[in-house]
Amino acid sequence: MSVAILTTLAFALYLASAVGHGAYLFLRAPAAPSGQAPSGSQAARLARPLLLLGIAVHFAAIGAWCVTTHRSPFASEYGTLSVFAWTIALAFAAVDFRVRLPAVGAVALLVACLALAWGVAHARAPIAATPLLKNGLVTLHVMAILVSFALFALAFGCAAFYVLQNRLLKARKVTGLFRRLPPLETLDSVAYHSVAYALPLLTIGLAVGMALVFGGGLARPAGAWLTDPHNLAAIVTWFLYLFYLLARLVTGWRGVRLQYILIVGLVVTLALYFVPSSTHQFS
Repeated sequence: MSVAILTTLAFALYLASAVGHGAYLFLRAPAAPSGQAPSGSQAARLARPLLLLGIAVHFAAIGAWCVTTHRSPFASEYGTLSVFAWTIALAFAAVDFRVRLPAVGAVALLVACLALAWGVAHARAPIAATPLLKNGLVTLHVMAILVSFALFALAFGCAAFYVLQNRLLKARKVTGLFRRLPPLETLDSVAYHSVAYALPLLTIGLAVGMALVFGGGLARPAGAWLTDPHNLAAIVTWFLYLFYLLARLVTGWRGVRLQYILIVGLVVTLALYFVPSSTHQFS
């Protein structure tokens, strides 16, 4: 099968899984009518195999692209965004086997669909032919950072629902569909564990990047990398999530203000895509 067909199929499976997770909320809402229609639990059970199949098909699409182009997926904007979408789906699947969060799943998979669609829209963009991308350390650098970003996106989803539900609880408006949102403790725990795994991965990615810069294997001088706005934004992201962990573990912060850090954190993380860079280019 061609890359385009596999990518389209993966997109459709992710979207169907997102719909299944969303349907779970509506079908299990207190005001939902009962009858012979499939229950919310059946909708959720269907969403999981669709997600797993989407992950497998998407992995095949990424592999097919690499075989066809004889390049690393990180040699193009399409490939990088495709891997990012895949890691979001994979991260949620790992969480979904431990705790059911259909609301977060619906949002996370929609984000994966958007990232994949954006990548497809840039499929005709230049493909970098630099031999540097054949370096295993470069692959480790990019992959560690992308996985950390996927986990940060998952933490963001939990934080957003935490803030929403906290406001509803204070206003005593937790009725109807909102009664099916996950408990605050569950959202807080998943968000924390996501960051606990993501920050070490981001640290590894940045450390490998620094090793490549100071190892002298790059065409540009070290100063160009250290002063690049894209790299500086990545360091700011690292400090922001480190602050989240320290605020929780050292100063004892709890509640909504911690969640706001995660919400701001993803905004800063996504800004990395739009920050101009003279070093991270595909051509």
